[in-house]
Amino acid sequence: MTDRLTQLQICLDQLSDMFFASLSYVDQNHVAVRLTEGDEMLPDPDHNPPSETEFKANLTELTSDIILKTKQILTIIDTLPGVGVSKDEQLKRIENLSQELAEIERLKTQTLQRKEKLGSIVDDLIVQASEGIAQTRD
Repeated sequence: MTDRLTQLQICLDQLSDMFFASLSYVDQNHVAVRLTEGDEMLPDPDHNPPSETEFKANLTELTSDIILKTKQILTIIDTLPGVGVSKDEQLKRIENLSQELAEIERLKTQTLQRKEKLGSIVDDLIVQASEGIAQTRD
């Protein structure tokens, strides 16, 4: 599972791709019109645009997809931490989290020191036991 900011970035990338795809579709499939009466219509034998009904249906689908993706983006934005929280409250929370982190680091350091001490004691016991075994075999 990705974090919300990554989800938001992915959705924004998808939305930009949807915009591009929609514009490309419209550009490639629209019915050509004359800008002025004197313009000559040059037919393109390779261009087979969809019917008017099919074109409108596809536009409706593309716009629906864009609207749904936009709603998804807005939902993600609404769930981001800090939305609706003042700057002072956010700074206070950061300070509290920093204090918690410092306390955890202190406990970690103590635990590592205790581990080293216990490791040293175990090493000494192993040496003593091996020396005792060695002496009994002499």
